[in-house]
Amino acid sequence: MKILIIGPFPFPIYGVSLSNMVLTNGLLSKGYKVKVINTASGSVIDSNIGGWSFRKLSFLKTYLSFFKVFQSDVIYCTTGQTFFGILKYAPFILCARALNKTTIVHVKGGYLKTSYELMSGLKKKISKSILSSYSGGIVLSKSLKPLLADFLPENKIFIQHNFIQDSLIIPVNEIIEQKTFKSLRLIFLSNLMEEKGVLELLDAFDILNQKNINFQARFAGHIPSDQQRLLSRMEKMNNVEYIGVVQNSEKTKLLSWGNVFCLPTYYPMEGQPISILEAMGFGNVIVTTKHAGIPDVCSDQNALFVEKRDVNSIVSQIMFLSTSFSWLEQTSLFNLKQARELYTEEAFISGILKIMKSLSVINNRNFRTIKDH
Repeated sequence: MKILIIGPFPFPIYGVSLSNMVLTNGLLSKGYKVKVINTASGSVIDSNIGGWSFRKLSFLKTYLSFFKVFQSDVIYCTTGQTFFGILKYAPFILCARALNKTTIVHVKGGYLKTSYELMSGLKKKISKSILSSYSGGIVLSKSLKPLLADFLPENKIFIQHNFIQDSLIIPVNEIIEQKTFKSLRLIFLSNLMEEKGVLELLDAFDILNQKNINFQARFAGHIPSDQQRLLSRMEKMNNVEYIGVVQNSEKTKLLSWGNVFCLPTYYPMEGQPISILEAMGFGNVIVTTKHAGIPDVCSDQNALFVEKRDVNSIVSQIMFLSTSFSWLEQTSLFNLKQARELYTEEAFISGILKIMKSLSVINNRNFRTIKDH
């Protein structure tokens, strides 16, 4: 089976580009022939992801790799969730379907249905035609299956959770040795976009300082060009530190240091953040929102939920943690064990591969039926 993966690859590093890289490397290690078409529109992340900009016309260069469709059996796409995000993959997919290739759309966020409902009549018609032409689709969790319900039958919509990178994993005892449960160590690890809840989190930290709540906080991730003021704000807070973009050992070090991971996100494109799974896999209690596919991996058993855009809600939950270190330790160890069992790279790669094979069988069967008639 020859596989073509179409979607963004690092750099920049964010959930979708990271998962495409991990999937490609994993399939290659299993002996499959894999080609890629990198649709990343630049090396910089800005807060207008999903929106239009002239810079994104650079996508046109990807059509120079059109020949790769002819050389592949399965075409796997991590589609965008806006009209343009859907449309730009159309030439590849329509050609592949005409050639009876198996085509798979993997929706890595939670905005597609809302985006579709907001489209004009013509854009809706075009988007539905494109998305319905895929052989099947994948979403990140059960609650996100409705994203594809308007375009594909139930039996062709599959679920595959995200993963924790193998390269981050260190022995459990090494993580526990670096933990403390006598004070709060709060971490934020994501791109520092406003809709990730970063401003509300900083406001909450200001209030906690006024209340003399003892904590340390570290922020990591890319700061968009229009959010540079965050740097000066964090520099003025004695117990808050910005440590930049972290990868590999630096990321492992941060996740091992922390005991609470904060992501009060309301980002429209959010699906199921890999950062949450990573934080759980390093024994962090999660403070987040009931947004997109997050409630499928977080519950009252392993997380504390806050209201979207609500500073006081964040303050309340962190104050609870500041007096509940026994619960914090128990929940930390629970997350550490559970996440490492459920969210492995191998489970992710094998799951996608199983879906590819299943849809290929269905696609070939349907093709033979049409041919016989």
